[in-house]
Amino acid sequence: MIRDIRQSYYQKLIVSFIGVITVGYLFGHPWLFVSLATISYLLWLLFQMNQLVAWLASGAKKAPPESSGLWGSVFDHLYKVQRDHLKQIRNYHDVFRRIRASTEALTDGIMVLDSSGAIQWWNSAAKDLLCLKQIDDGQLLTNLIRDPKFIKFYHRQRYHEPLTMENPARQHAYIQISMTLYGKGERLLLIRDVTRLKQLEQMRQDFVANASHELKTPLTVLKGHLENILTFSENLEPPVEKALHTMNTQTVRMTNLINDLLLLTRLDNESSTRADETIDMVDFIEQVAADGRDFSGQKAHIITVNTQCEHELRGNKGEIRSAINNLVFNAINYSPAGSNITISWQKAASGAILSVQDEGEGIDQYHIPRLTERFYRADAGRSSETGGTGLGLAIAKHALARHNARLDIMSQKNKGSVFSCVFPEDRIIAPALAQVEEAEPTELKALPQQPPEEPVVTTPSDTHK
Repeated sequence: MIRDIRQSYYQKLIVSFIGVITVGYLFGHPWLFVSLATISYLLWLLFQMNQLVAWLASGAKKAPPESSGLWGSVFDHLYKVQRDHLKQIRNYHDVFRRIRASTEALTDGIMVLDSSGAIQWWNSAAKDLLCLKQIDDGQLLTNLIRDPKFIKFYHRQRYHEPLTMENPARQHAYIQISMTLYGKGERLLLIRDVTRLKQLEQMRQDFVANASHELKTPLTVLKGHLENILTFSENLEPPVEKALHTMNTQTVRMTNLINDLLLLTRLDNESSTRADETIDMVDFIEQVAADGRDFSGQKAHIITVNTQCEHELRGNKGEIRSAINNLVFNAINYSPAGSNITISWQKAASGAILSVQDEGEGIDQYHIPRLTERFYRADAGRSSETGGTGLGLAIAKHALARHNARLDIMSQKNKGSVFSCVFPEDRIIAPALAQVEEAEPTELKALPQQPPEEPVVTTPSDTHK
């Protein structure tokens, strides 16, 4: 704080003024002496002001000029403020250098974008990963990375999951981009080279696919010979017949496992083509329910269809059928005979929900986050009895993910479960729009466009398996 000397200064000024008047009376010219003293004081003030302005005009880089009185206090305070300011600037520079040095040491790329998406700064790793040049400073990142997947990811407001994509600057390389919003719309990007991980994942997929193909042929031959031998079961000894039946059952189980592995490998492959079509969900769900009734057989489960809307779905019918069949078959396997299973289709907040509800034993909460992992079993012994492969929910999850959908699971022990397939709005086709798509081109012009539906938030009220 500035040192306050006003009181003493004013006291000295008054004493000096009285002294000037006294001397003036002694010489017989008091007002002349007062005028000369006033003019001298004003000239001294102008001199001090000139020193201050000159010091400020020079950039205030040197120490302030020497002075006394109030002006000396002002100069001393300005000098202290200047010294503290320079010290703070040096501290900021040190912090900035340390931060920059630490980011330069990272193997992951870091990039800073302003609120308009222009590149403001990057570290060495980002420069190497994206082959950035000095002329790219200030450029829009969306002009450098034009991949539609990245453009869609960039315009999101929430970045819970990173984006993995091909590196646009290097062939046969992959990067993973995480993005964070901060400040007034600025973005911080973390860019990681995941080429090695993608190669390992591709090696795993190739191994599973090749091994499955190689195992499928001998299993088919073995299964065929076992079936031929079992046709003469009346001529076989009971122990031999029992062993052959066990071998045939395990062969069928292995064949199902191989088929599930091949299907899961195909779903894992992002580059595999997928022909989308318009699916009539009312008829589709009836077909799924019929498959479920056939699968239930003597267990006689009561499978009910509850279609609360007539909206259709855009997607691959085979993949969706595989996902829903797995959910229905799981409900049959893990529900008591004769119990109710409900397949529902309803419009939701930002899309539609296809759910499968059962009255089974339910699942403990700590199992639910891992249910969609491959070969994960909440009850290993029970799963072995049902002959499951442990891949059904993994297949359902991957098939839904290829349609930008997700699988929600809710369950309560001894009350049942609900498995909900939540499809996004862009996959849902309203009944009126479906009729427009089937109409002739001349009819299309006559039909007015339907306004978008207002989203209504709905959540499943029952529990999930």
